[in-house]
Amino acid sequence: MKGFLLKHILIVHTAIDPTPFTQAQTEKGFRFSLLKKQPDANDDVCFDRIIACDFEAHFDKALQQVHQLHAQDPIHGVTSFSETGVLMASFIAHELGLPSNHPSAALRARNKFLMRKALQEAGLMVPEYHLVHDAEAIYQHGQNRQAPMVLKPLSGSSSYGVIRIDPTDSPEEIETHLETVQTYIRTYKEHHPQYPFEFWLPEAGHGIAPSDVMNPETDFLLEGFIHGQQISVDGIVSNGQVSCFGVIEIERIKNTDYFLEYEEWMPTRLGESTESRIKHTVEEAVQALGLTNSCFHCELKINEQGIFVIEIAARRGADNITDFLKRVMHIDIYEEGLRLATGESRIYANHPYQGAMHMRYFLPEVSGTLIAIHGEDAVRKDPRLSELYFEFSPGDALLAPPHGYEFLGYISVFDQTLKDAHNTLEELYAQVQFHIAPQPVLQAKEESITQ
Repeated sequence: MKGFLLKHILIVHTAIDPTPFTQAQTEKGFRFSLLKKQPDANDDVCFDRIIACDFEAHFDKALQQVHQLHAQDPIHGVTSFSETGVLMASFIAHELGLPSNHPSAALRARNKFLMRKALQEAGLMVPEYHLVHDAEAIYQHGQNRQAPMVLKPLSGSSSYGVIRIDPTDSPEEIETHLETVQTYIRTYKEHHPQYPFEFWLPEAGHGIAPSDVMNPETDFLLEGFIHGQQISVDGIVSNGQVSCFGVIEIERIKNTDYFLEYEEWMPTRLGESTESRIKHTVEEAVQALGLTNSCFHCELKINEQGIFVIEIAARRGADNITDFLKRVMHIDIYEEGLRLATGESRIYANHPYQGAMHMRYFLPEVSGTLIAIHGEDAVRKDPRLSELYFEFSPGDALLAPPHGYEFLGYISVFDQTLKDAHNTLEELYAQVQFHIAPQPVLQAKEESITQ
């Protein structure tokens, strides 16, 4: 791209190997700097400049370093594709006068209580919800409702720390549930500094009302459990105008108190009319939160009562979503996010589906140490495979619920029809086997949690 001015983008945090992303997007006219708490070796080779700063603990210092970078090498856009960086990216862009969501809108997309409130005030269907601080309040709400409820952290992603509460649960059982979630959050704070729970907010004066500053270690969301089919929609909002790119069906693990996802597929089996209603609801929800310039990922449930908005994130969908959009919709969600960050107007009509995809997570049945992964080489050679991703490597320790909410990885396949994709997934999924040695790591981690 000799002689062409590459647009300088500041990325706030990255949770995956950035090499494929930076290489592909450099070819499309961008170059990158990074703000991250703990950069690693992959970051060193992918970014022009790196600001290594714990922006949660040292907010003003991080802003100062960004201003210095901007003075030396003007930044054209600021964004984050990771939950951890969404709020900080909005603060920085707001500070530099660059396109972004306002920090208060970014916070509404992070704080599930504020999100529920904004959606309800806009007239959208949301679950019954309560801000709770102790087991007694959880118990009383459960008794009043006399139906299943869901206890979840105020922030976070991928249903980490989310647990079902039943009206038959005793006060002692609910106390145990709450302590389990609190312990999980505290432990991740200690051992995973990049994890997407919000443990910080800057002082008032940066676009955040003091009343909106909550503590995710003591404040939790309790909401009514909604039956029905879960779905997600990804898209972008450009200068307040919403473009929905596609609808995905989601299945979570069954017969359990936990809400980890199990599989996803696109296109859905819902039909064009239902998908149109879903997209209209998503447009209203994005606008209700006040999002103006970003990618978004919205999760909903649909049943005989209507369409309930469950959550909206002001970022691209994680894991397989990027691949789904690229293969079935021919949309590069990373590129869209970067162009939004530089102020380009990006508005799209509905895209037709081309082909079908099916994804399934590998979930650990027991806690322990991963010894080996079998069948990987043969699966990677299959032309129907789209993605095969492993979160853990042999030798790593992992925790199954309730002590952890970890998945081993996922597999995603592409085929001509949804039926073909389903059959392909069943075939390839069965070929990947995990050898896990149970117990020793569970005992060790449980001891570290209780100390």
